[in-house]
This record gives sequence, structure tokens and C-alpha cells, in this order.
Amino acid sequence: MGDDVSEIKSRIDIVELIGDYVHLRKTGSTHWGLCPFHGEKTPSFAVSSERGTFHCFGCNKGGNIFTFVMEMEGLSFREALETLAARAGVRLSGGRRASQRGVGEKKDERAILEAACKFFRQALKGPGGSAAMAYLSRRGVGDNECSLFELGWAPQSWDGMSKHLRSLGYSIDDAISSGLAVRGERGTYDRFRGRIIFPIRDRMAKITGFGGRLIDGEGAKYINSPESALFSKRHNLYLMHEAKKNIRERGRVILMEGYMDAIRAHLSGFTETVASLGTSLTDEQAKLIKSIGDLCYVAYDADGAGQEASIRGMYILNRHGIEVKVVALPEGMDPDDMLSKSGGGEKFGSLLDSAMPLPLYHVHARRHDLNTPGRALKAREEVFSSLASLPWLDVRSHIPKIAVVFALKQHEVEDEIQSHKKRERASSYDEDISGRSDVFMGMGGRTASQRNKELDLECAFCSLIWSDEALRTELACSMEGPELLQLFSDEATSGVVAALVSGENPNELEERWRHIGERDLPSRITRGDAVLAWGELGARHIDKIIDSLRVNMARRRYETLKPLVLSERATRNDIAEYHRWAKKLKGGGGS
Repeated sequence: MGDDVSEIKSRIDIVELIGDYVHLRKTGSTHWGLCPFHGEKTPSFAVSSERGTFHCFGCNKGGNIFTFVMEMEGLSFREALETLAARAGVRLSGGRRASQRGVGEKKDERAILEAACKFFRQALKGPGGSAAMAYLSRRGVGDNECSLFELGWAPQSWDGMSKHLRSLGYSIDDAISSGLAVRGERGTYDRFRGRIIFPIRDRMAKITGFGGRLIDGEGAKYINSPESALFSKRHNLYLMHEAKKNIRERGRVILMEGYMDAIRAHLSGFTETVASLGTSLTDEQAKLIKSIGDLCYVAYDADGAGQEASIRGMYILNRHGIEVKVVALPEGMDPDDMLSKSGGGEKFGSLLDSAMPLPLYHVHARRHDLNTPGRALKAREEVFSSLASLPWLDVRSHIPKIAVVFALKQHEVEDEIQSHKKRERASSYDEDISGRSDVFMGMGGRTASQRNKELDLECAFCSLIWSDEALRTELACSMEGPELLQLFSDEATSGVVAALVSGENPNELEERWRHIGERDLPSRITRGDAVLAWGELGARHIDKIIDSLRVNMARRRYETLKPLVLSERATRNDIAEYHRWAKKLKGGGGS
């Protein structure tokens, strides 16, 4: 084994390996970055290519390539050895049997996924895959491209995959636990049927799951492997393992929405492209992007839902210290459409050159609403509140163009943004959330500012559960539906929350909104993202947010009952409830 370790060390540059996880900059002979093992804002994580070691001067963790992979991936030494051997192209002494000793379930699950990937690829090339090949051919994807991206086909049969896995010695339970089969009332059946298959690999190129696209019939257009120890949609970006080297070389990431968009971009020469596996970018995906680069171009679809997703994604990326620009595609086009046309690569390159920074894009996306009676005031408030959440240096240079859109003088735009910044500072989200602020505790009538604060908090809650499936599940189990929904004063926000906690999929909701042209509901998520960015809030604040929502609900009920009590029109129950709410508000309680 000692010879294996030495050989692997000689073949793997520790800077290149850690560069897959941490954005490194060279100073002298040492590379520096933000430590992946603890939160920090100033780089204290040092990597030495010459010594083959890393060390953090903040948390004191250090070691070599094996130590790093064991810490980052939660692997045993043997698992790290095999992972790095595969990367280095080293065949471990002792053969296959020794290499599998002590590996455990995680290795077995990857093995069954690799077996499934091979089955899907063979099925695409077989007679049963002719319809899928015809579909791909119409979209300009031929045999070579299918092989390059490992595309496959899941046959229409009820349990063809399951039978194949059993022939390889895997059990039905193995197929179910790996997300390839489902146990239903009529027995066990394949999860993926009648779909083009896109294997999903992590940044180390290890398979984690699959995405499947329906080409005919009824059902969800796209489905993914279920969440598991191996597959987490929110932690992965499609084609990251292929793009990471080019991202580092070109100094930018191009972020798209879907599998075919990313594939088309790679085929067109934009090999620094990844896809977010849907429109809902997550904090974990933003961290993954940040680990490799500081500049991200967002190229989502040009429709309403795509615009909303772009805005949300930009604020999430900005929150993680990434410079973001949005590629404004022609109306009705997605990246695959544009790049597939003659001269599409050159046109897309031009759009990259003219991509808009976050402040200008947000204003651009709201230009129609800003000129529409009944929508203008709300759009104006949203834009200025969001701009106020950004560092002033990120906004200042764009003031002249923003002023033109709003038909204001430059100093008026500056005053408006600064006014929103002061309002946010005065209300202090940390104070609001902890229950010490009186912003949500006023005993008189609500002002417009208070109503905005209530909506901000409700939208922030919406945004949190939108991007966190585990949080949605936890809330659905811990709170009854009526108990949760009565916390919201805004009908649109309440509707979004009701859909999410009842099990609706965010991507499917966005697809539905896109189809019917719904704009108000997506805007609630957008506003919530800006609130979270400004207040630096996350899932860890959910309990305190719920406490504040309860206080708001108590105050609304108090204000409804107060006129009845004062006019002596209240019933005995009304009076008792009035005093109960008054006591809770004065005492700071919300439940």
C-alpha cells in the first residue's frame, strides 16, 4: 500500500485537487483561499504545491491530499485511497477484491448507479431507443454527442431495469435504496421509464444520480433521482466535473437552467457552462460556484419565470460574494434555441459581452411593471428595496442608467436608495427576529412601512422554504396547515406556502406559473431573497422568523377586535380574546 500512496501523491497536484473545492489565488510560492472547514472572510487557508500539503491558520486543520479528501467527503482512508487512485489512474495493488474491502454501502450504491448508467446507454443504442435517438437527432445531438455526455434511454417497460439489476446480483431493495426502482401497490417498478437519461456526476466525476426527460405521453417533463445520501439536487451542478477546469482557465462560470442548455453550450465551445438542475438556485450551489470562481453569467430562459429565476439567482450569488451578470436572451428563446441556430455561438458570445450587472437587470426586468398603473408602486418599492440590500459600490456606477428608467434625477435615485438603506438599518432585522424591536409590536394602526415589513418577513419565510426541501418537510410535520397559514396576511404568500408544505415541487410550480403567465407569486420569492440577502438570514433563523410571524398575527387580530371593544359591540368571547392578544403582545409572546 505504501507504494500505492507514493505513486498517487506523485501524480496528483494538491493545488489542482483542492482547487476543485476552493478558489485559490497564488501569492509567492503559496496558494491562498477561504477555508472550506470553517467560515471566514479573510483567506487563511494555505496550499503548498511544493510540499504537497495544506494548512488553515484559522482552525489549524492541515494535511495532504488524502487528509483533505477524507475531511471534505467524509471518507475512510481506504475510500479516499480508491477515489484518488481512480483520479490518478493508479491500479491499486491487491486487485479488485482488496480494493472493495471495507468500503461499505456508499461504494455499493455508486456501483449500482454505474451499472444503471451502462444499461441506459446500451438501451439508447438498441432498437427500443430509436424514438429517443430521433428526438435527440432533431435537436442536433448525434451518436458522438450521446457518448460524450453519457446520454441514455429508460425503456417503457414496467421493470426492465429492475430485472437487469437482479441479473447482475443486486436485490430489489438495492434498486429501491439507490432510487432506481419504486415499490407501489402493484409491485415494484422502474422509476425512470420512457425517458431520455442524463447521468449526474459530482465535481469529482463520481456518479450521484440521474435526470430523466419525457419525450412523449403524460407526466412530469423532468424527474430526478430522489434525495439520498448520494444524490442531493441542491448540492450539485450539472456538468461541473467537465466545466471546472475551463472555469478556472477562463475566469468565469456560465450558469444555465437545463441539461440540454448546458450540453448545447459545451458543444458550441462554451465549456465553462454548468446547469442548476432547474430554475431554483440554492445557497449550496452558489457556494459550489464560489469555490471555483468569482464571476458568474446567468443565462436562464427569456420568459417571465426565467427572469424571476435570474433575479433570485443573482441575489443568492451576490450574497456569497460572486459578481453576477445576466445574459438577456431574445424573447421566447432559451440558450439551446439560440446556440442551435446558424451563427448562434457568435450571437451568444456577443450577449455575454453585453450582459447586464444585477442592478441594471433587475430594473430592466421590471420596466413593464414600472410603467403599468396598479403595478408601478409595488415594482418601484421592490426594486429600490432590493438595490438597497446591495453594497453601495455595486450600485453607484449604475445610477445614471437607473435614473433614466425611473425618469428621475440621479440624486433622487441615490436619495431613494439611501432612504431604503436607512429604513432597513433602523428596523434592524436581527432586532425584529429576536423579538426586541417594536417594528412588529405596534399597538396602534399599521403604517405603510409596517405593512411592508410584514410582507418582507412573509416573503423571507417563503424564500427559505422554497429552496430548502428538508425545511419544508420539517414544517409540514411540526405544524398543522391551518396553524401555519393563519400566520400570513398576504394572500399570495399564503398560497405559495400552502402549495410548498403540501408537497408541491418548486420547479413544477414555476413551470405552471410560466404557462399561465403568473407574475405576483414568483415576485414574492424574489422579494424574499432580497430580504434574506440584506439581513444575512438563513434556515437557522426559521424559528425566530415564525415567532415574529406569530406576533404579527396576534397584532392583526388585536387590531380587528379593538374597534369592537371600544364601541361596546364586542361579544364576551371577543372581549376575552382581545385581552388575551393584548397580554401576549405586551409580553412579547406570539403564540
